[in-house]
Amino acid sequence: MNIKRMIICVVGGVIAGVICVSGMAGGGRVELTPMIVASSVGNRILIGFVIGISRWKMQYLLHGALIGLLVTLSSSIGIAFTNIQGFIMYTAAGIVYGLLIELFATKVFRAPMQ
Repeated sequence: MNIKRMIICVVGGVIAGVICVSGMAGGGRVELTPMIVASSVGNRILIGFVIGISRWKMQYLLHGALIGLLVTLSSSIGIAFTNIQGFIMYTAAGIVYGLLIELFATKVFRAPMQ
């Protein structure tokens, strides 16, 4: 396991979580309870962690997007039954965060999958 990659990806997940919660707060559509904040930040950190440990052999941007989608679906599927627009936005954001975490880890910080 590449420790440098793991740290970069998890820190990227923390940053994505803060941005995600800030976006929800700025939108004003969602009441930010401690449960929603913890779930959102935890989900984004989990995306970074899974990207950091994954060894799937595929193109790096597809790798980030796919992991972002799969990890985000674990928490966004519950939103689909009450708010389809929220589901789509939260899931799309997870895909984008996965792409960005992978892009920064692989190209900016030069810590590609091994």
